[in-house]
Amino acid sequence: MPVDRVAATGAVRTVAPDELFFSVTDRKGVITAANSVFERLSRFARTDLIGAPHNVIRHPEMPGGAFRLMWDTLLAGRPFAAYVRNLAKDGASYDVFATVTPLGDGFLSVRSAPMAAPLRDAAFGLYAGTLPRERACRAEGGSAARAAAAGAEDLAARLGTAGYASYEEFMFTALPAEVVSRVAASAPSAGREAPGAVGEVLAAAFDVSAGLADALGRLDALKELVDDLQIASEGARITADDLGAATSAAGRASSHVAGTAPVLARTSAAMDRLAAELAGSLAGLAEALATVRLTVMEQRFRIALARQHSDVVVAFADEVISGGTTADDLAHVVPLCRALQEDLDALTASGERSARQLAAVRDEVEATRGRLEQFRTFLSTWRLQVPRYGVTQQLGPHVGPIDDLLARGHGRIAALRRLAEQCVAQAAPVDAAALVGPLWRLTDLVATLRTDTDGAEPAGSVEPSEAAS
Repeated sequence: MPVDRVAATGAVRTVAPDELFFSVTDRKGVITAANSVFERLSRFARTDLIGAPHNVIRHPEMPGGAFRLMWDTLLAGRPFAAYVRNLAKDGASYDVFATVTPLGDGFLSVRSAPMAAPLRDAAFGLYAGTLPRERACRAEGGSAARAAAAGAEDLAARLGTAGYASYEEFMFTALPAEVVSRVAASAPSAGREAPGAVGEVLAAAFDVSAGLADALGRLDALKELVDDLQIASEGARITADDLGAATSAAGRASSHVAGTAPVLARTSAAMDRLAAELAGSLAGLAEALATVRLTVMEQRFRIALARQHSDVVVAFADEVISGGTTADDLAHVVPLCRALQEDLDALTASGERSARQLAAVRDEVEATRGRLEQFRTFLSTWRLQVPRYGVTQQLGPHVGPIDDLLARGHGRIAALRRLAEQCVAQAAPVDAAALVGPLWRLTDLVATLRTDTDGAEPAGSVEPSEAAS
Protein backbone atom coordinates (compact mmCIF):
# COMPACT_ATOMS: atom_id res chain seq x y z
CA MET A 1 0.00 0.00 0.00
CA PRO A 2 1.60 3.33 -1.06
CA VAL A 3 1.90 5.89 1.73
CA ASP A 4 2.98 9.48 1.17
CA ARG A 5 6.27 10.42 2.84
CA VAL A 6 6.29 13.47 5.07
CA ALA A 7 9.03 15.90 6.00
CA ALA A 8 10.28 16.18 9.57
CA THR A 9 8.82 19.29 11.21
CA GLY A 10 11.21 19.43 14.15
CA ALA A 11 8.45 18.54 16.62
CA VAL A 12 9.38 15.84 19.13
CA ARG A 13 7.02 13.30 20.65
CA THR A 14 8.07 11.56 23.87
CA VAL A 15 7.35 7.89 24.54
CA ALA A 16 6.32 7.20 28.14
CA PRO A 17 8.10 4.44 30.10
CA ASP A 18 4.96 2.30 30.20
CA GLU A 19 4.17 2.74 26.49
CA LEU A 20 5.37 -0.56 25.05
CA PHE A 21 4.17 -1.28 21.56
CA PHE A 22 4.77 -3.87 18.88
CA SER A 23 4.23 -4.80 15.29
CA VAL A 24 4.58 -7.95 13.21
CA THR A 25 5.80 -7.90 9.61
CA ASP A 26 6.08 -10.52 6.93
CA ARG A 27 9.37 -11.37 5.25
CA LYS A 28 8.99 -8.36 2.97
CA GLY A 29 8.77 -5.98 5.91
CA VAL A 30 5.05 -5.40 5.35
CA ILE A 31 3.09 -4.78 8.56
CA THR A 32 0.57 -7.51 9.37
CA ALA A 33 -0.25 -6.59 13.00
CA ALA A 34 0.16 -3.59 15.30
CA ASN A 35 -1.26 -2.36 18.60
CA SER A 36 -2.98 0.92 19.41
CA VAL A 37 0.08 2.56 21.03
CA PHE A 38 1.88 2.26 17.69
CA GLU A 39 -1.08 3.95 16.00
CA ARG A 40 -1.15 6.76 18.56
CA LEU A 41 2.56 7.53 18.42
CA SER A 42 2.93 7.22 14.66
CA ARG A 43 -0.35 9.08 13.97
CA PHE A 44 -1.18 6.48 11.34
CA ALA A 45 -4.58 4.78 11.46
CA ARG A 46 -4.44 1.02 11.69
CA THR A 47 -5.93 0.78 8.20
CA ASP A 48 -2.94 2.80 6.96
CA LEU A 49 -0.40 0.68 8.85
CA ILE A 50 -1.63 -2.82 8.00
CA GLY A 51 -0.27 -3.67 4.59
CA ALA A 52 2.22 -0.78 4.57
CA PRO A 53 6.01 -1.23 4.55
CA HIS A 54 7.46 -0.69 8.02
CA ASN A 55 9.92 1.86 6.70
CA VAL A 56 7.02 4.26 6.23
CA ILE A 57 8.14 5.69 9.59
CA ARG A 58 11.85 5.82 8.78
CA HIS A 59 13.44 9.10 9.85
CA PRO A 60 15.98 10.78 7.53
CA GLU A 61 18.42 11.05 10.46
CA MET A 62 18.69 7.25 10.65
CA PRO A 63 21.71 5.96 8.69
CA GLY A 64 21.22 3.02 6.36
CA GLY A 65 24.22 1.37 8.04
CA ALA A 66 22.17 0.79 11.19
CA PHE A 67 19.60 -1.16 9.19
CA ARG A 68 22.34 -3.02 7.33
CA LEU A 69 23.64 -4.26 10.70
CA MET A 70 20.08 -5.21 11.60
CA TRP A 71 19.47 -7.29 8.49
CA ASP A 72 22.84 -9.00 8.70
CA THR A 73 21.83 -10.09 12.22
CA LEU A 74 18.21 -11.03 11.48
CA LEU A 75 18.98 -12.99 8.33
CA ALA A 76 21.51 -14.99 10.36
CA GLY A 77 18.55 -16.00 12.54
CA ARG A 78 19.47 -13.87 15.56
CA PRO A 79 17.47 -11.13 17.34
CA PHE A 80 18.54 -7.51 17.06
CA ALA A 81 18.19 -4.41 19.24
CA ALA A 82 18.86 -0.75 18.50
CA TYR A 83 18.04 2.84 19.30
CA VAL A 84 15.86 4.20 16.48
CA ARG A 85 14.48 7.63 15.59
CA ASN A 86 11.08 7.39 13.89
CA LEU A 87 9.02 9.86 11.90
CA ALA A 88 5.26 10.10 12.53
CA LYS A 89 2.65 10.89 9.88
CA ASP A 90 2.40 14.47 11.14
CA GLY A 91 6.17 15.04 10.82
CA ALA A 92 6.99 14.69 14.54
CA SER A 93 9.99 12.63 15.59
CA TYR A 94 9.93 10.04 18.36
CA ASP A 95 12.83 7.97 19.66
CA VAL A 96 12.47 4.33 20.68
CA PHE A 97 14.52 1.39 21.76
CA ALA A 98 13.56 -1.41 19.37
CA THR A 99 14.02 -5.16 19.47
CA VAL A 100 13.42 -7.26 16.36
CA THR A 101 13.10 -11.03 16.50
CA PRO A 102 12.90 -13.50 13.60
CA LEU A 103 9.59 -15.30 13.96
CA GLY A 104 8.43 -17.91 11.48
CA ASP A 105 8.08 -16.24 8.08
CA GLY A 106 8.39 -12.73 9.46
CA PHE A 107 9.61 -10.55 12.27
CA LEU A 108 8.32 -9.30 15.61
CA SER A 109 9.39 -5.84 16.72
CA VAL A 110 8.79 -4.45 20.22
CA ARG A 111 9.54 -0.82 21.00
CA SER A 112 9.82 1.08 24.24
CA ALA A 113 10.98 4.45 25.51
CA PRO A 114 14.79 4.79 25.46
CA MET A 115 15.62 5.05 29.16
CA ALA A 116 19.39 4.45 29.48
CA ALA A 117 20.45 8.00 28.58
CA PRO A 118 24.22 7.46 28.21
CA LEU A 119 23.73 4.54 25.81
CA ARG A 120 20.95 6.33 23.92
CA ASP A 121 23.06 9.47 23.49
CA ALA A 122 26.06 7.41 22.43
CA ALA A 123 24.00 5.60 19.76
CA PHE A 124 22.51 8.76 18.26
CA GLY A 125 25.94 10.38 18.36
CA LEU A 126 27.30 7.48 16.33
CA TYR A 127 24.46 7.82 13.84
CA ALA A 128 25.14 11.55 13.42
CA GLY A 129 28.80 10.80 12.75
CA THR A 130 28.01 8.10 10.18
CA LEU A 131 25.40 9.98 8.11
CA PRO A 132 27.95 12.25 6.33
CA ARG A 133 29.87 9.16 5.19
CA GLU A 134 26.72 7.69 3.67
CA ARG A 135 25.67 10.96 2.05
CA ALA A 136 29.12 11.39 0.54
CA CYS A 137 28.89 7.87 -0.88
CA ARG A 138 25.53 8.68 -2.50
CA ALA A 139 26.86 12.00 -3.82
CA GLU A 140 29.66 10.07 -5.54
CA GLY A 141 27.08 7.94 -7.34
CA GLY A 142 26.96 5.01 -4.97
CA SER A 143 23.76 3.01 -4.57
CA ALA A 144 21.68 2.98 -1.39
CA ALA A 145 23.00 -0.53 -0.66
CA ARG A 146 26.61 0.59 -1.12
CA ALA A 147 26.06 3.61 1.12
CA ALA A 148 24.48 1.39 3.79
CA ALA A 149 27.48 -0.97 3.64
CA ALA A 150 29.82 1.99 4.05
CA GLY A 151 27.69 3.21 6.95
CA ALA A 152 27.77 -0.18 8.67
CA GLU A 153 31.56 -0.24 8.39
CA ASP A 154 31.77 3.29 9.78
CA LEU A 155 29.45 2.46 12.69
CA ALA A 156 31.53 -0.60 13.59
CA ALA A 157 34.71 1.51 13.63
CA ARG A 158 33.06 4.17 15.80
CA LEU A 159 31.83 1.52 18.23
CA GLY A 160 35.40 0.28 18.55
CA THR A 161 36.60 3.73 19.60
CA ALA A 162 33.70 3.82 22.11
CA GLY A 163 35.03 0.67 23.77
CA TYR A 164 32.81 -2.01 22.22
CA ALA A 165 34.38 -4.93 20.39
CA SER A 166 31.31 -5.29 18.14
CA TYR A 167 27.77 -4.10 17.65
CA GLU A 168 26.67 -7.36 19.22
CA GLU A 169 28.43 -6.42 22.45
CA PHE A 170 26.78 -2.99 22.37
CA MET A 171 23.26 -4.39 22.04
CA PHE A 172 24.00 -7.08 24.66
CA THR A 173 24.81 -4.17 26.98
CA ALA A 174 21.96 -1.87 25.94
CA LEU A 175 18.90 -4.14 26.13
CA PRO A 176 19.33 -5.28 29.77
CA ALA A 177 20.10 -1.67 30.76
CA GLU A 178 16.96 -0.46 28.97
CA VAL A 179 14.72 -3.11 30.53
CA VAL A 180 16.01 -2.46 34.06
CA SER A 181 15.60 1.32 33.63
CA ARG A 182 12.13 1.00 32.11
CA VAL A 183 10.86 -1.35 34.80
CA ALA A 184 12.18 0.98 37.52
CA ALA A 185 10.45 3.98 35.94
CA SER A 186 7.12 2.30 35.12
CA ALA A 187 4.11 2.31 37.41
CA PRO A 188 2.83 -1.13 38.48
CA SER A 189 0.14 -2.56 36.20
CA ALA A 190 -3.23 -1.42 37.49
CA GLY A 191 -5.17 -4.31 36.02
CA ARG A 192 -3.42 -7.34 37.49
CA GLU A 193 -6.51 -8.27 39.53
CA ALA A 194 -8.91 -7.85 36.60
CA PRO A 195 -11.56 -10.56 36.30
CA GLY A 196 -12.20 -12.85 33.36
CA ALA A 197 -10.00 -14.12 30.55
CA VAL A 198 -8.17 -10.81 30.13
CA GLY A 199 -7.26 -10.74 33.81
CA GLU A 200 -5.99 -14.31 33.55
CA VAL A 201 -3.85 -13.39 30.55
CA LEU A 202 -2.47 -10.46 32.53
CA ALA A 203 -1.70 -12.61 35.59
CA ALA A 204 0.07 -15.29 33.52
CA ALA A 205 2.15 -12.68 31.68
CA PHE A 206 3.06 -11.03 34.97
CA ASP A 207 4.20 -14.39 36.40
CA VAL A 208 6.55 -14.82 33.43
CA SER A 209 7.89 -11.26 33.86
CA ALA A 210 8.49 -11.79 37.59
CA GLY A 211 10.43 -15.02 36.97
CA LEU A 212 12.56 -13.30 34.33
CA ALA A 213 13.32 -10.43 36.74
CA ASP A 214 14.76 -12.92 39.25
CA ALA A 215 16.85 -14.57 36.53
CA LEU A 216 18.21 -11.23 35.31
CA GLY A 217 19.22 -10.28 38.85
CA ARG A 218 21.18 -13.52 39.24
CA LEU A 219 22.91 -13.04 35.90
CA ASP A 220 23.82 -9.46 36.79
CA ALA A 221 25.79 -10.88 39.73
CA LEU A 222 27.43 -13.48 37.46
CA LYS A 223 28.44 -10.82 34.93
CA GLU A 224 30.08 -8.79 37.69
CA LEU A 225 32.05 -11.86 38.74
CA VAL A 226 33.13 -12.57 35.17
CA ASP A 227 34.18 -8.92 34.74
CA ASP A 228 36.21 -9.18 37.96
CA LEU A 229 37.73 -12.44 36.73
CA GLN A 230 38.75 -10.78 33.47
CA ILE A 231 40.38 -7.89 35.32
CA ALA A 232 42.21 -10.32 37.62
CA SER A 233 43.34 -12.34 34.61
CA GLU A 234 44.79 -9.23 32.98
CA GLY A 235 46.68 -8.41 36.18
CA ALA A 236 48.11 -11.94 36.33
CA ARG A 237 49.09 -11.73 32.64
CA ILE A 238 51.01 -8.48 33.24
CA THR A 239 52.81 -10.10 36.18
CA ALA A 240 53.69 -13.10 33.99
CA ASP A 241 55.09 -10.81 31.29
CA ASP A 242 57.17 -8.99 33.90
CA LEU A 243 58.33 -12.31 35.28
CA GLY A 244 59.39 -13.38 31.80
CA ALA A 245 61.41 -10.19 31.35
CA ALA A 246 63.08 -10.65 34.77
CA THR A 247 64.00 -14.27 34.15
CA SER A 248 65.36 -13.41 30.70
CA ALA A 249 67.63 -10.84 32.37
CA ALA A 250 68.69 -13.46 34.91
CA GLY A 251 69.35 -15.89 32.06
CA ARG A 252 71.58 -13.41 30.30
CA ALA A 253 73.51 -12.81 33.54
CA SER A 254 73.80 -16.59 34.07
CA SER A 255 75.30 -17.00 30.61
CA HIS A 256 78.22 -14.79 31.66
CA VAL A 257 79.19 -17.30 34.36
CA ALA A 258 78.46 -20.38 32.20
CA GLY A 259 82.12 -21.30 32.24
CA THR A 260 82.28 -21.68 36.02
CA ALA A 261 78.62 -22.52 36.75
CA PRO A 262 76.94 -24.05 33.64
CA VAL A 263 74.11 -25.49 35.73
CA LEU A 264 72.85 -21.97 36.47
CA ALA A 265 72.42 -21.24 32.77
CA ARG A 266 70.46 -24.49 32.34
CA THR A 267 68.21 -23.73 35.34
CA SER A 268 67.57 -20.16 34.22
CA ALA A 269 66.78 -21.39 30.69
CA ALA A 270 64.17 -23.74 32.19
CA MET A 271 62.72 -20.84 34.18
CA ASP A 272 62.61 -18.74 31.02
CA ARG A 273 60.64 -21.45 29.19
CA LEU A 274 58.20 -21.78 32.10
CA ALA A 275 57.72 -18.02 32.20
CA ALA A 276 56.88 -18.06 28.48
CA GLU A 277 54.42 -20.94 29.03
CA LEU A 278 52.85 -19.05 31.93
CA ALA A 279 52.45 -15.91 29.82
CA GLY A 280 50.93 -17.95 26.98
CA SER A 281 48.56 -19.70 29.36
CA LEU A 282 47.34 -16.41 30.81
CA ALA A 283 46.95 -14.89 27.33
CA GLY A 284 44.78 -17.87 26.37
CA LEU A 285 42.86 -17.49 29.60
CA ALA A 286 42.14 -13.85 28.76
CA GLU A 287 40.69 -14.94 25.39
CA ALA A 288 38.58 -17.63 27.04
CA LEU A 289 37.26 -15.10 29.55
CA ALA A 290 36.36 -12.67 26.77
CA THR A 291 34.35 -15.47 25.16
CA VAL A 292 32.55 -16.49 28.35
CA ARG A 293 31.87 -12.84 29.18
CA LEU A 294 30.10 -12.42 25.84
CA THR A 295 28.10 -15.60 26.47
CA VAL A 296 26.96 -14.34 29.88
CA MET A 297 26.08 -11.01 28.26
CA GLU A 298 24.05 -12.94 25.68
CA GLN A 299 22.17 -14.68 28.49
CA ARG A 300 21.31 -11.33 30.03
CA PHE A 301 20.26 -10.09 26.59
CA ARG A 302 18.00 -13.13 26.10
CA ILE A 303 16.38 -12.67 29.51
CA ALA A 304 15.85 -8.96 28.85
CA LEU A 305 14.37 -9.77 25.43
CA ALA A 306 11.97 -12.27 27.00
CA ARG A 307 11.08 -9.68 29.64
CA GLN A 308 10.38 -7.14 26.89
CA HIS A 309 8.08 -9.65 25.19
CA SER A 310 6.23 -10.62 28.39
CA ASP A 311 5.88 -6.99 29.49
CA VAL A 312 4.31 -5.99 26.18
CA VAL A 313 1.68 -8.70 26.80
CA VAL A 314 0.98 -7.05 30.18
CA ALA A 315 0.78 -3.64 28.52
CA PHE A 316 -1.49 -4.98 25.78
CA ALA A 317 -3.84 -6.62 28.29
CA ASP A 318 -3.95 -3.33 30.20
CA GLU A 319 -5.00 -1.63 26.96
CA VAL A 320 -7.92 -4.05 26.69
CA ILE A 321 -8.93 -3.45 30.32
CA SER A 322 -8.75 0.33 29.93
CA GLY A 323 -10.76 0.23 26.69
CA GLY A 324 -7.85 1.24 24.47
CA THR A 325 -8.37 -1.84 22.30
CA THR A 326 -10.67 -4.86 22.15
CA ALA A 327 -10.42 -8.36 23.64
CA ASP A 328 -10.33 -9.74 20.10
CA ASP A 329 -7.03 -7.94 19.61
CA LEU A 330 -5.47 -10.17 22.26
CA ALA A 331 -5.07 -12.68 19.45
CA HIS A 332 -2.03 -10.59 18.49
CA VAL A 333 -0.40 -11.93 21.66
CA VAL A 334 0.06 -15.28 19.87
CA PRO A 335 3.31 -14.25 18.10
CA LEU A 336 4.54 -12.79 21.40
CA CYS A 337 3.98 -16.17 23.09
CA ARG A 338 5.87 -17.90 20.29
CA ALA A 339 8.70 -15.42 20.68
CA LEU A 340 8.76 -16.01 24.44
CA GLN A 341 9.09 -19.76 23.94
CA GLU A 342 12.01 -19.22 21.55
CA ASP A 343 13.56 -16.80 24.07
CA LEU A 344 13.44 -19.47 26.79
CA ASP A 345 14.91 -22.12 24.48
CA ALA A 346 17.77 -19.81 23.51
CA LEU A 347 18.31 -18.85 27.15
CA THR A 348 18.66 -22.49 28.18
CA ALA A 349 21.18 -23.14 25.39
CA SER A 350 23.33 -20.08 26.21
CA GLY A 351 23.20 -20.92 29.92
CA GLU A 352 24.51 -24.42 29.33
CA ARG A 353 27.22 -23.00 27.07
CA SER A 354 28.41 -20.47 29.66
CA ALA A 355 28.48 -23.17 32.36
CA ARG A 356 30.76 -25.32 30.17
CA GLN A 357 32.97 -22.36 29.30
CA LEU A 358 33.39 -21.34 32.93
CA ALA A 359 34.26 -24.90 33.94
CA ALA A 360 36.97 -24.85 31.24
CA VAL A 361 38.22 -21.50 32.56
CA ARG A 362 38.45 -22.95 36.08
CA ASP A 363 40.50 -25.88 34.73
CA GLU A 364 42.82 -23.51 32.87
CA VAL A 365 43.31 -21.40 36.01
CA GLU A 366 44.27 -24.56 37.87
CA ALA A 367 46.74 -25.50 35.11
CA THR A 368 48.21 -22.00 35.31
CA ARG A 369 48.62 -22.40 39.06
CA GLY A 370 50.50 -25.63 38.42
CA ARG A 371 52.91 -23.90 36.03
CA LEU A 372 53.52 -21.17 38.60
CA GLU A 373 54.35 -23.81 41.25
CA GLN A 374 56.81 -25.41 38.83
CA PHE A 375 58.39 -22.02 38.36
CA ARG A 376 58.71 -21.68 42.15
CA THR A 377 60.55 -24.98 42.28
CA PHE A 378 63.05 -23.93 39.61
CA LEU A 379 63.53 -20.55 41.27
CA SER A 380 64.29 -22.19 44.61
CA THR A 381 66.87 -24.38 42.89
CA TRP A 382 68.40 -21.41 41.09
CA ARG A 383 68.62 -19.37 44.30
CA LEU A 384 70.45 -22.20 46.09
CA GLN A 385 72.86 -22.58 43.19
CA VAL A 386 73.83 -18.88 43.14
CA PRO A 387 75.76 -18.88 46.47
CA ARG A 388 76.89 -22.49 46.00
CA TYR A 389 78.80 -21.57 42.85
CA GLY A 390 80.07 -18.27 44.25
CA VAL A 391 78.27 -15.94 41.83
CA THR A 392 76.14 -14.00 44.31
CA GLN A 393 77.71 -10.71 43.24
CA GLN A 394 76.78 -11.25 39.58
CA LEU A 395 73.33 -12.85 40.01
CA GLY A 396 72.17 -11.74 43.46
CA PRO A 397 70.51 -8.51 42.16
CA HIS A 398 68.08 -10.64 40.10
CA VAL A 399 66.84 -12.76 43.01
CA GLY A 400 64.82 -10.07 44.83
CA PRO A 401 62.83 -8.80 41.80
CA ILE A 402 61.99 -12.35 40.69
CA ASP A 403 60.95 -13.23 44.23
CA ASP A 404 58.65 -10.19 44.37
CA LEU A 405 57.07 -10.92 41.00
CA LEU A 406 56.56 -14.56 41.90
CA ALA A 407 54.84 -13.62 45.16
CA ARG A 408 52.63 -11.16 43.30
CA GLY A 409 51.79 -13.78 40.69
CA HIS A 410 50.98 -16.32 43.37
CA GLY A 411 48.54 -13.91 45.02
CA ARG A 412 46.90 -13.07 41.72
CA ILE A 413 46.51 -16.71 40.70
CA ALA A 414 44.96 -17.43 44.11
CA ALA A 415 42.47 -14.60 43.47
CA LEU A 416 41.77 -16.02 40.02
CA ARG A 417 41.05 -19.44 41.52
CA ARG A 418 38.59 -17.98 44.02
CA LEU A 419 36.79 -15.96 41.37
CA ALA A 420 36.68 -18.89 38.94
CA GLU A 421 35.15 -21.12 41.62
CA GLN A 422 32.55 -18.45 42.41
CA CYS A 423 31.69 -18.11 38.73
CA VAL A 424 31.27 -21.86 38.29
CA ALA A 425 29.08 -22.01 41.41
CA GLN A 426 26.78 -19.31 40.00
CA ALA A 427 26.83 -20.51 36.40
CA ALA A 428 24.03 -23.05 36.70
CA PRO A 429 21.72 -22.40 33.72
CA VAL A 430 18.62 -20.35 34.42
CA ASP A 431 15.76 -22.73 35.15
CA ALA A 432 13.63 -21.92 32.13
CA ALA A 433 11.39 -24.86 33.05
CA ALA A 434 10.05 -22.81 35.96
CA LEU A 435 8.77 -20.25 33.43
CA VAL A 436 7.24 -22.79 31.06
CA GLY A 437 4.11 -23.32 33.20
CA PRO A 438 3.03 -19.65 33.19
CA LEU A 439 3.93 -19.41 29.49
CA TRP A 440 1.80 -22.45 28.58
CA ARG A 441 -1.03 -21.01 30.65
CA LEU A 442 -0.69 -17.72 28.79
CA THR A 443 -0.62 -19.49 25.42
CA ASP A 444 -3.71 -21.59 26.24
CA LEU A 445 -5.64 -18.51 27.39
CA VAL A 446 -4.79 -16.55 24.28
CA ALA A 447 -5.61 -19.52 22.06
CA THR A 448 -9.27 -19.17 23.05
CA LEU A 449 -9.25 -15.66 21.59
CA ARG A 450 -7.04 -16.41 18.61
CA THR A 451 -7.49 -15.07 15.12
CA ASP A 452 -5.08 -15.67 12.29
CA THR A 453 -2.31 -13.07 12.48
CA ASP A 454 0.39 -14.87 10.48
CA GLY A 455 1.55 -13.26 7.27
CA ALA A 456 1.42 -15.16 3.99
CA GLU A 457 4.50 -16.86 2.62
CA PRO A 458 6.28 -14.26 0.51
CA ALA A 459 6.65 -14.94 -3.17
CA GLY A 460 10.23 -14.99 -4.39
CA SER A 461 13.32 -13.43 -2.87
CA VAL A 462 12.96 -9.85 -1.70
CA GLU A 463 15.07 -7.30 0.09
CA PRO A 464 13.37 -6.65 3.48
CA SER A 465 12.70 -3.11 4.62
CA GLU A 466 13.45 -1.46 7.95
CA ALA A 467 11.28 -3.54 10.32
CA ALA A 468 12.94 -2.09 13.43
CA SER A 469 11.75 1.43 12.71
